[in-house]
Amino acid sequence: MSTSQLILELSLIGTMLLVTGVFLVCSYDKTDSVGTKVQKILTGLLGAFMVMAGTVKFFDPFTTMFAKQIALSELPFPTLSRWMGQLGEIFAGLLLLAVMIGNKALAAPIKDKAMQLSTLLTTAIMIVAVYVHLLPSVPAEVLPLQSKPPVMTLIILGLAWLNAFLYFRKK
Repeated sequence: MSTSQLILELSLIGTMLLVTGVFLVCSYDKTDSVGTKVQKILTGLLGAFMVMAGTVKFFDPFTTMFAKQIALSELPFPTLSRWMGQLGEIFAGLLLLAVMIGNKALAAPIKDKAMQLSTLLTTAIMIVAVYVHLLPSVPAEVLPLQSKPPVMTLIILGLAWLNAFLYFRKK
């Protein structure tokens, strides 16, 4: 991994953490339980991460790497797969951010549907990502963080499920 790519990835992650932190500080409520606080933090971090991950794939070097992943994995309908992956990540992230930001303004059924849809989208995207990571024809050089084992992918998937569990446990 080149130094410039590492700096770019770290600056994107740092920006994501900063933006999420600002929203969390603004929406802090002392009466929230520990589980609710953890769920709010997870919602914000996952939302920001998903938006960032989908957005960076429109710019080099990420767009080239993503196109190579899809080509080498021989996913069906490569152009559609590319757009669905990018837009799916962005949409799932925006849904999570809407739940976090509009926590008090949105009606409960709308928040519930947004959380369900976001978790479903994230699960589908991460399952495809695990498949791509495990294919021998896809080298580590074209994968995020240039890591062949799908560690980050499985962490994101686990956090999405934990987030949904904590969210619906409150009900």
